Amino acid sequence: MPIDDVLDSLPDNTLARRAQRGDAAAFDVLVARHAAALWRFIAHTYPESADCDDIVQETFIAAWKALPTFAFHSQFRTWLYALASRKTVDALRRRRPQNDLDSAAEAADLRPGPGQQAEHSAFMTALNRELARLPYQARAAWWLREVYDLSLSEIATVLNTTEGSVRGHLQRTRKRLATTLEEFKP
Repeated sequence: MPIDDVLDSLPDNTLARRAQRGDAAAFDVLVARHAAALWRFIAHTYPESADCDDIVQETFIAAWKALPTFAFHSQFRTWLYALASRKTVDALRRRRPQNDLDSAAEAADLRPGPGQQAEHSAFMTALNRELARLPYQARAAWWLREVYDLSLSEIATVLNTTEGSVRGHLQRTRKRLATTLEEFKP
């Protein structure tokens, strides 16, 4: 069995331990495994999709540098999302204020059929607009829970907050979305 196949079959934490010892191939597998999902998370929480590649790259550079100090108190994926969250917040602080809420990143359009295309597009536009109006913590909590299915404790770790705070963000965000997107209810 080729070494690449062996590495691909290993769990994240095993690959991370190997990478801690300098195994660049193990880290490459982690990058390949998580890059696309990390990019989507950042794209949904950062308003300029053109900058997402840079933030993902900064996240993986930071992960490689910080890997020797990773103590495995959480899953590697949770730790990686926490790094991505911090890099996204850093990028938000560096960018100039932007008042055009319509420039928020569009979600992938998974057009279910020609008859529903216009309705789906309008819903996704409205959803993205409402999410873009939320503070970063609330927006990130919503994406991590609803799209990436992270647990409350994982989200709390990623956002460096408490589970109670995450619950509050999710509750307020869901209530706001239910109210503002009322017109799209079936």
